[in-house]
Amino acid sequence: MGNACAKPVSTHAEPLKETNGDDSNEPTSMPMEGASHDSKAKTFRERRLSVAQKPATDAPRRSRRLSVYGGLGGPQSDPSTPIPPVMACGAQSIAGLEPVPGGAVQKINQDRAVARYPFAGDKASFLGGVFDGHGRAGEKVSQYVIDTLPDELAAHPSFKADPGEALRLTFMSVDTSLADHVDASVSGTTAVVCLIRGNHMWLANSGDSRVVMCRRKANTNKLIAHDLTVDQKPDTPAEMKRILARGGHVTPAGANGSPSRVWHNLRGLAMARSIGDHAAATVGVIAEPEVTEYDIMDDDVCLIIASDGVWELLTSQQVADVVADVQDLDPMTICNNIVEKASREWKTEEGDYRDDITVVVLTFPWLESYDTESPTSESNVDIPKFEA
Repeated sequence: MGNACAKPVSTHAEPLKETNGDDSNEPTSMPMEGASHDSKAKTFRERRLSVAQKPATDAPRRSRRLSVYGGLGGPQSDPSTPIPPVMACGAQSIAGLEPVPGGAVQKINQDRAVARYPFAGDKASFLGGVFDGHGRAGEKVSQYVIDTLPDELAAHPSFKADPGEALRLTFMSVDTSLADHVDASVSGTTAVVCLIRGNHMWLANSGDSRVVMCRRKANTNKLIAHDLTVDQKPDTPAEMKRILARGGHVTPAGANGSPSRVWHNLRGLAMARSIGDHAAATVGVIAEPEVTEYDIMDDDVCLIIASDGVWELLTSQQVADVVADVQDLDPMTICNNIVEKASREWKTEEGDYRDDITVVVLTFPWLESYDTESPTSESNVDIPKFEA
């Protein structure tokens, strides 16, 4: 895709992350203060979607073609939702909405999630993860990852002795093998995975899905949110340094809510790491995850793993407040309430557009007892330990 990412990029770029078959190249305009709902709706793609494209100035306007996924009902789970494997776990995934004249249709859900217990035959181990696909083949990429990554991780030679290194290498291996199964040149997925053994946790993150721990504030019923992963945006200093060194071009986040993007061949990706997006690898977009470790504390109440369908419009603390309002901490109620609150925010902010929303929840204590002790990591890479 050449050196196009180094070219100046118009702020009128039209995103590509959309319902399969949508070939519209109509440019969008910047929102103005006090603009009407209709004018705001015209810019949602530029502001919200993971992949954007600078339209050719002489491109003809083409009619929109939409693939409808499901009906127009409320936020019910779709087949992308995993079945919670333990009582302490909940999971919910709903497809986004695509605006059409007169309303909206449900689009194909490109999010996927995993929740496995026991994991790798260990009754003290749990694996949870969320994968937010983007691009024309986004749902195929995220599906391939959930079909492949868990088993490959469990079979990795380093898995028992060094889970962090096993996670790191498995992310990269799955990214490599993906090319043999899906055209992932301009499609990809975020990937955030949490492996728990007893009361110890390893986290691996590529992209801008997020893991948050909700911890009880001493002597109160309030929960405090602690981010266990860091969103990897193109303008994050360390990420941008790598991208610029590879010849990439980064635009900052816009005042209208549009995200920072790394540009390559007129396409702008709103994250610095992902599985897939192989064409953007030439400008520093990598699949290698950031790997961290965390010890579960006595005051930790609930773990939230979610796609940016949640985090785009809700802060980590707002989500923790939703959890705190569930008196019995039922995991499925927590999931449903998070999805419903995020959906309401999308309706308020974007009208008939809504991103896919996926949440995996684990409440603590997640086991009555831990059958095995957490092994000491002997990683060959520097794995920072979170002390949130």
